[in-house]
Amino acid sequence: MKKQVNDEVMTDLCMKVKKYVEEKDWDSCMELIPRYMERYPNSAVPHNLLGIVLESQGHHPDAMRHFRAAWSLDPTFMPASQNIDAYSLYDSEKDVKPAYTADDCLTERRPTLLEKSGFFLRRLRTVKKKVQAA
Repeated sequence: MKKQVNDEVMTDLCMKVKKYVEEKDWDSCMELIPRYMERYPNSAVPHNLLGIVLESQGHHPDAMRHFRAAWSLDPTFMPASQNIDAYSLYDSEKDVKPAYTADDCLTERRPTLLEKSGFFLRRLRTVKKKVQAA
C-alpha cells in the first residue's frame, strides 16, 4: 500500500514539473523539487526531474549529475537511464524529449537485425519455392 501511495505522489510530482517546464516556470520547479528530495531521499524521481529542469535551462553538467544520481539510487528507473543516453548524445540539431515517467520511455519498437534477417530469409525461401514450382 505504501509503495502505491509513493508511486501516486511521484506521478503527481512528475506531472506538475512537466507542466512547469513547458511553461518555463523555473522558480516553481526549484521550489517544489528540493522539498521532494528531502521528503523522499531514496527516490530517483526528484533527481531525474531536477536533471530535466537543469538541462532545460542549459546547465548540462549539473543536469547529468542529477540523472546519474537518479540512476544510482535506482538502476531500474528507466527515465533516468533514457535521459542519460539522450542528453549525452545530444547535439544542437536534435530535439530531445525528456523522460519524466516510465510512460515516456515507451517508444515504437523497431525490428532487430536478427528479425530483419529472418524475414529476408523467409521471403527468399518463398520466392525460391515459387520459382521451382513454375
